[in-house]
Amino acid sequence: MLLSQNLVAACNDGNNRAAREANLLGATLAGIAFANSPVAAVHALAYSLGAQHHISHGLSNALMLLPVLHFNLPSAQTLYAELAMYVGASVKHNVQQDSDAFINKMAQIIAECQVPQRLREVGILHSDLSSLAQAAMAQTRLLVNNPRELTEQNALELYQQAW
Repeated sequence: MLLSQNLVAACNDGNNRAAREANLLGATLAGIAFANSPVAAVHALAYSLGAQHHISHGLSNALMLLPVLHFNLPSAQTLYAELAMYVGASVKHNVQQDSDAFINKMAQIIAECQVPQRLREVGILHSDLSSLAQAAMAQTRLLVNNPRELTEQNALELYQQAW
C-alpha cells in the first residue's frame, strides 16, 4: 500500500516529501521481498528493454506490466483478486471482478503517473521486438517464477501489445 497510495503523488509532485519517503520505504520492502521470492515475466521483459535501449527499470516495468498481467490472468486470477484491496481497487468479493479491478487499478496508476505507455513512445522500433523477445528468454531465473509458462513467441506477442 505504500507504493499504490503514494506513487502517483510522488511522480506528479517531486516536492511531495511524504509521498517520496513512502515510495522509498515501499521500494525497499519490495526489494527485500524480491530477494526471497524472485520476480517473473514483467521483470524479464523489462530487463531486455533496459539492456538494449537504456530505458529505466521502473519505466520498462510499467511499459510491460499490463500486457503481462493480462497474459498471466488465466493462471493468476485468484492472486490478482487478493491483491485488489491492497492497491485500492473496489473489492466485490468476486474473483473475476476483483482480478479485473486489480488490473484496471494498475492501468489507472500507470496513466496517472503520466509516463509513456507504449514502447514506440520511448523510441522502440517494431523491428526491435524480436530481439527483445529473444533476449527476455535468457532471463530464466525470472521466467521460472511466472505463473504461466512464457515462450519466445509469447514474449514477442507481449512486446507487440506494448508497442
